[in-house]
Amino acid sequence: MKKITVFPLILTCLASVAQADPWLTGDGWIALGASTVEEQDVWLGGDGTWTTAWDGLGLSFGAFGTLGRSHETYGALSYSLGSMRIEAGNPRPAYDSFARPLIADVMLPEALARTDSGFSRLTDGAITEDKFLPYGLRYANTDLAVSLHYVDDYDTAVLGLGGGWDAGAWRIETALEYVDGDSSDANAKLQGSRTLGAGAFTGTLSYNEANDAPTAMELAYRHRLNDRVALTELVAVPIKDPEDGVALLGANIYLRGSTSLDVSGGYGDGDGLANAAIRFEF
Repeated sequence: MKKITVFPLILTCLASVAQADPWLTGDGWIALGASTVEEQDVWLGGDGTWTTAWDGLGLSFGAFGTLGRSHETYGALSYSLGSMRIEAGNPRPAYDSFARPLIADVMLPEALARTDSGFSRLTDGAITEDKFLPYGLRYANTDLAVSLHYVDDYDTAVLGLGGGWDAGAWRIETALEYVDGDSSDANAKLQGSRTLGAGAFTGTLSYNEANDAPTAMELAYRHRLNDRVALTELVAVPIKDPEDGVALLGANIYLRGSTSLDVSGGYGDGDGLANAAIRFEF
């Protein structure tokens, strides 16, 4: 994928504007960090979406990943009415709006090395392949999203659907993606989360055939130690190749307001992993 030089501007400038002006709303986070992950020793990145706040014609922007090769950016014209929004351009895939892998919140550099598991074919392609530039349409409401993208250089169409609902004590989210290119394959995932003790447990099962990756499971438990510190224990394992899995422990140390020091470490692919970042949520 061609490097997009506006990526850091989207992450920094728009995040600041979203905090200051009611006409632009943001949801996500940005961070500056360092890690032991290959080619991510020092990184600037995050995961966020910004949208104009009024009904009618507007704009939406988004970014996922880190500055350099490992990222995808989103931008679209939109029409919104209440909680409904229609977008045209390169909107975020519906598949990535629900049942997202939590590894991206615990250790983003390691998540970017594993985008073939639990992420859209569009996201995995943009990060791992050259000239993978999608464009398309998206419809979204509070608990539902549908998108259709086309990648011209790869003659590939991707239809995605995602949704979520409450079921008793559980929050259930699911997504399905059909990819029509050199071959026709599908991705699918199911995630359940609920309050458990002092924290929240989340389990995700993902079928990643369209990404040419094995079925995988992710288990995570996030809980607060006190008002300033939260911990997340996470294991992500390909079911057929458990030796390729990763186990992580992450700590969010809240400094002031929405700013935190995030520290994480663990083990994956036979190597020790470590990451530290200053993170700002918006």
